[in-house]
Amino acid sequence: MKKKIARLGILLFLFPLGVVSQTLDEARAMYRAGEYAESLPVFEKNLKKKPKNPSLNQWYGVCLYETGDHAGAEKYLKIAAAGKIPTAYRYLGDIYFEQYRFDEAAKYYTYYAEYLDESEDDDNEDSEYYEVRSAQAETGMQKLAKVEAITVIDSLVTDKADFFRHYRLSAESGSLHDYTSLFGEKSEETSPVYLTQRGDKTVYAVPTEDNGYELVVRMRSGSRTFGEAEPIEDLNTPYNENYPFLLSDGTTLYFASDDEEESLGGYDIFKTSYDRYTEEYDEPEALPMPFNSPYNDYLLAIDESTGIGWFASDRFQPEGKVVIYIFLWVEKPEYLAVENSPELLRRAQLASIRETQTADADYTKIIEQIRRLSTERPAAGKNKIYFIVSDGIVYTDLSQFRSEQARKHFLKAQEIRKSISAQENELQQLRKKYAAGNDRSATAARIETLEKKLETLYPQPEAHEMQSRAAELSNLRK
Repeated sequence: MKKKIARLGILLFLFPLGVVSQTLDEARAMYRAGEYAESLPVFEKNLKKKPKNPSLNQWYGVCLYETGDHAGAEKYLKIAAAGKIPTAYRYLGDIYFEQYRFDEAAKYYTYYAEYLDESEDDDNEDSEYYEVRSAQAETGMQKLAKVEAITVIDSLVTDKADFFRHYRLSAESGSLHDYTSLFGEKSEETSPVYLTQRGDKTVYAVPTEDNGYELVVRMRSGSRTFGEAEPIEDLNTPYNENYPFLLSDGTTLYFASDDEEESLGGYDIFKTSYDRYTEEYDEPEALPMPFNSPYNDYLLAIDESTGIGWFASDRFQPEGKVVIYIFLWVEKPEYLAVENSPELLRRAQLASIRETQTADADYTKIIEQIRRLSTERPAAGKNKIYFIVSDGIVYTDLSQFRSEQARKHFLKAQEIRKSISAQENELQQLRKKYAAGNDRSATAARIETLEKKLETLYPQPEAHEMQSRAAELSNLRK
C-alpha cells in the first residue's frame, strides 16, 4: 500500500493534477485555442505511448515550436511530415529558414503552398504567402554564395525601443536623434531621425495611413526652422521603408525595407545613391549576408572618419531586444570562399564575432575610442553648441543656460574633451616614434605618463555633462 501511495506521489509530481485530469480531446481543444504550453504535457504523455503516431508528433512539435523550442520541434514535425500532415510542412519551413537551411525551407514551403491550393477549405491560409516564402528561401540560397567577410569588433544587446542611442558617431558623420527631442514636436511613431553634420537636412520614416512606414526628408531653412516633411517617392513602396542613414557624400543612402519580393523576410538593409543629374535615386540593392538575415536587420550607419560601421538585428534575440554589431568598414569588400561551407554558414549567421576577427588582433583601443565619442552634434559658431538637456529640450547656444553652474560644467566637459583629443594625438605620434626605434627610453616613459593621465580623463566629460543636466533641470523646475 505504501509503495502505491509513493508511486502516486511521483506521478502527481511529474504531471500536475490539471494535466492528469485532462483528456486528449481537451488538450486538442486547448491546442486549437492557441494554449500550447497548457496542452504540451498532455501530448507528451500520450506520445510516450505512441511515439510514431503522426498526429501526436505534429501536435507536440507545434507546441514545442510555439513555446520557443524551435530546434527541439524538428524531430517530431519530421515524423508528422512523413505521415503527410500538412501543418508540419509549414513549421518545418520556418525552422529550416531560421537555421539558414534554405534549400529544405523552400521544399517544405512549396509542399504547404501546394496543399493549400488543392484544399477546398475556405478558412485555410493563402497559398500565395508560402509561395513568397519559398521564393525568399531561394534568395537565401543565392545569398549564401556571396557572404561578405566583415570584421565585427564588438556587439551589445539592448532594448529595441531606443537602440540607436548606443551608436557613437563622429561629428563629421552627422547624428541620430529621437523625433521629439530634435523637432520639439510630439510623436511616438517615427523612426530615429538622421541629421546631417551641417544640420540642414534630416531623413527619417513616418507612419502612413496603411500602417506602414515611408521615408521622408525634412530641410532646415535659413531661419533655422525645419520645413515640411517630403516623402522620397523614388524609394517608397507599398511595404515598409524605414531606418535611413545618409553618408557624408550626401548621396549614398542606407535604409531598411521589408519588401517581400526583395528581402529575406522582415527588414533587410538596402543601399542606393542619389543621381544629381536625373534627381532620382538608383535602384536599391540589398546588402549581402551577414548584414541581412532571415530576421529583421536595420539602421546601418557608417562613420567614415573612424572607419567603423554599425547595424542592428533581432536575430536570435528575445522579444523587444536587438543586438548592435560594430564592424570595421572597408570601401572594397571581400567575400568568403564558397567551398568552406561550415565556416561560411557561421559567418553568414554571425554565430561568433570572434570568428570574424584576425587572430591575435587587439581591438580594445579602437573600441574605447568609439565609446568616448559624443552622440551630440557640435554646432558651428563661437557660442553655438548642441546639448540635449532632456527629451524635448535641446540647447544650441551657450546663452540658453539658466544655471551658471550647469553652464560651467558643460564648458568643463568641452575643455576636457579637447584635452583628451590633443593627448591622444600626441600619444599616437609617440607610438610611431617608439616603433621606429627613436629615443625609446624617453618615449616609453612619456607614453606611460600619457596613458595613465588619459585613463583618469576619459570618464570626466560625461560626468560633467550629467552634472550640467542635473543643475539645469533643477533650475528649470524652479
